[in-house]
Amino acid sequence: MAPWSPGSTVVVLGAGASRGAEFVETGRLRCLPPTNADFFTQLQRITTKRHQQTIDGVLNDVLDLYGPDFALTLEEYFTQLEAMLSTVRASASTRGKFGRADLQAMRTRLLDGLSAVLEESADVAKSNSIARKTPCSYHAALVAALRPKETIVSFNYDCLIDHALRTNTDGKWSARYGYAFPNPSRVEGYEAWEGTSAPTGQNKSINLLKLHGSLNWFPFPSDQRKPLRLRARPYKQNGQKLYEIVPPEYVKSVGSRPIFPELWSHAELAIRKAKTLAFVGFSFTPTDLHVEALFRLALAEPKALKSVVIVNPTQEHRKRIRSILAPALQGGVRVVQFDKFADAAPYLGDLLGP
Repeated sequence: MAPWSPGSTVVVLGAGASRGAEFVETGRLRCLPPTNADFFTQLQRITTKRHQQTIDGVLNDVLDLYGPDFALTLEEYFTQLEAMLSTVRASASTRGKFGRADLQAMRTRLLDGLSAVLEESADVAKSNSIARKTPCSYHAALVAALRPKETIVSFNYDCLIDHALRTNTDGKWSARYGYAFPNPSRVEGYEAWEGTSAPTGQNKSINLLKLHGSLNWFPFPSDQRKPLRLRARPYKQNGQKLYEIVPPEYVKSVGSRPIFPELWSHAELAIRKAKTLAFVGFSFTPTDLHVEALFRLALAEPKALKSVVIVNPTQEHRKRIRSILAPALQGGVRVVQFDKFADAAPYLGDLLGP
């Protein structure tokens, strides 16, 4: 099989891309696609009764750990749980209020809570959901501006960009090849996420590298001979929810999980070779040093970069992106900034073009 070969444009998506979606701006949603800072607020806005046990479980866990006046982000809580689990695994003692089984159950409840929030706010599988009935034209404009081999690097667990690719990229997106999984012949269930007239073969699709995993991915098998399975309905399952998720943490053991080392390696290569680099709703968070390291290493010796697009409403976040990219911005690299996804969408064809 030919080596993986990315194109000249890389788009980086963060939680703000989902929060800035067109169907969110209509104001019809009570529970919104969460940002890192307001996940627990959005969790408490869910009104669907079948999620109530999950909501209560997550909130009770947080109250047990932090007390009633907690001020906590999603990534801080993820990181704390992972650190506590690592500590317990390394300890010979199993005594105490938070044993290994307790912490693993808390982690499972948090993932269930995350799934519930995204189902309530961004479900593209159900025909009657707002996200499906009124799809985002901004995401559509983004994928329409891309060409085969160009790359989307996403840190979002939801499937808004996956849905935009399968519905707006005639002949440019293949779920079998576009996720850049090794051995595409092993991928099962890709038909549910396939684009129209999907290309067949390596390096013929737009690439979507979801470096923190995705709710439409079943857990990766440790045996490389077994299939990689995609789920048609990311949020609707019987029994326990099972999906491939990499929680943010200070020291992420990417190398210990199957498939992810190759995806991160692809991302580094794509960023290093990019002529155009766009950040949509993305910010560098203190809890995820692995992501910062990825960009610092890939752009340490910039040779190709010509333009950078930043879409983020927060001045501090825009400044942080420019700071991390500073070595690559020398030498006349053009930087274009927008506050909102809606503001940038009409210009993406020109900004991401050749």
